[in-house]
Amino acid sequence: MRFPKALLIGLVAAGLAGCSGGASGPPAPLTQTITATASSVPSASPQMVASARAAAEQFYRLYAARRYTSLWNLLTPATKYEVVRKAWVGVHEACPSAVAGKSRVIKAVTVFGNAAIISEVLAGAAPDAAEDVFNYTNGRWSYSLGDPSIYRHGSVTADIAAAKAIGLCGGWKVF
Repeated sequence: MRFPKALLIGLVAAGLAGCSGGASGPPAPLTQTITATASSVPSASPQMVASARAAAEQFYRLYAARRYTSLWNLLTPATKYEVVRKAWVGVHEACPSAVAGKSRVIKAVTVFGNAAIISEVLAGAAPDAAEDVFNYTNGRWSYSLGDPSIYRHGSVTADIAAAKAIGLCGGWKVF
């Protein structure tokens, strides 16, 4: 999953604003602008940042090793609900992205409450960083898949065909 960092920060800030516990009136209009600054978002403890980094490192090691069954176990509960193990493993085994088998270097870990944005680059590749989101649920950090729709075509064969059709197989996108 790849997101522009500004978009992710805005989404996290919007989510945090929705958890403020204020008056129970109607929700704010969608046109409202939310601005997050370093001083308006509580800082995470060094332990939370370190544990998010460790979870991301483990996830990336398994992805590089193409251990997709083990990798599925590191998905958030919400992602596991959306993507069954058979589909996850089947699609990734038949249609690995170009980054499968390559190690990654974590450049930054930004934690906001129970969400962490992990900025990483492929070792030895262009310096463009990509961002992945991990969520802290049930006492651990897990990978959060932004768009599970690639795994919803009725069969693993159809999911693989859909991934190929949009360029995920052998491409630089991580799904």
